[in-house]
Amino acid sequence: MTDEAEILFALIRARYGARLDEAQREDVKKVVEAIVRDVTTLRAFVLPDDAEPGQPFVPYRAES
Repeated sequence: MTDEAEILFALIRARYGARLDEAQREDVKKVVEAIVRDVTTLRAFVLPDDAEPGQPFVPYRAES
């Protein structure tokens, strides 16, 4: 478990630990680890400031 995942899990355990049994705590731990992995991947992606959206947005206008 990474430092970030440990810190986040400790915060969750401090706030909700009394309400969770051991199996639920393990499930939460796995979810936190997966979220931290995904966020680490997103943070590593370099996105230029002038990047256009991948799909153009065209608002729907009802016909008059």
